[in-house]
Formats: sequence, structure tokens, C-alpha cells
Amino acid sequence: MKRVIFLSAITLLTLATAMSCDKEDKEDKIALPIVKITKTFPLMLNNPSYKNGGIIVINSQQKLENVYQDSYLPKDLTNVDFNKNTVIVGSYGTTQGVDKVEHNFFKVGSKYEYILTIVLNDACVPEGVGFGIVVEKIPDNTEVMFKVNVIGN
Repeated sequence: MKRVIFLSAITLLTLATAMSCDKEDKEDKIALPIVKITKTFPLMLNNPSYKNGGIIVINSQQKLENVYQDSYLPKDLTNVDFNKNTVIVGSYGTTQGVDKVEHNFFKVGSKYEYILTIVLNDACVPEGVGFGIVVEKIPDNTEVMFKVNVIGN
């Protein structure tokens, strides 16, 4: 009888553990809401006046002009509808050439997260990238967390 109770207890414990692991797996797989990126810019060689590894969130034509006051405004930024869109631009230095960049933009609670993935090539020239995206309008003064993933040598 003790053996039956012991085996039953182990079976119940095993089932409870499996069920809790299954629940954790499902919670880990919940996807973040993706915010639609309406446009990505090709790599920009002329970086506006912002710090390397940072971004600027732009919600008005005035701020856009202030950011690019000392450099050429890229053609892709000349006709942005700031009633419907937000522009995010930035730069990131690399120690190798850049093959391509990929952009992801998510809503995380009341904040947003911009993940830039940079794929390096074998060129030994430190290149760096200027980058930008246009997303659906986000509120002014909303925090945007910026993360960079670098893939390559």
C-alpha cells in the first residue's frame, strides 16, 4: 500500500511539474505587438547631429529640420506626414563593413522597443551605419528603448 501511495505521489508531482513547465513555455512564446514600419531608409552616409549608438524620435517637421539643419536632408524624409507617422533616425559605428540592416519595432506596455540588426561583411574598413524608419504615429515623449544586434565576424 505504501508503494502505491508513493508511486501515486511521484506521478502527481511529475504531472504538476510538466504542467507548470508547459505554462511557462507558453508565456515565453507570447509575441510582442509589432508596430507597423511604413518605410525603412537605405543606409545613410550622412549622419545628422546625434550621438553614435543613439536614436532620435521625430514627431514634427520642425524637429526634423532641426535634426538635419547642418546636413543634407535625405530624399526619403522630405514628404513625411507627421499627423500619421513618427520618424526614428540614428547611427551606429562598426569595425567592419556592413552588408545589411534589419529593423523591428515593438510596443512593450506603454513603451516601445526598436531593435536594429546589423549584418557585417568581411571588409576591414570601419563603416558604421546611419539608419531610419517611419512608423505609425507614437505619442510625443514616449520612451523608445534601442537595442542593436550585430551579426558577423
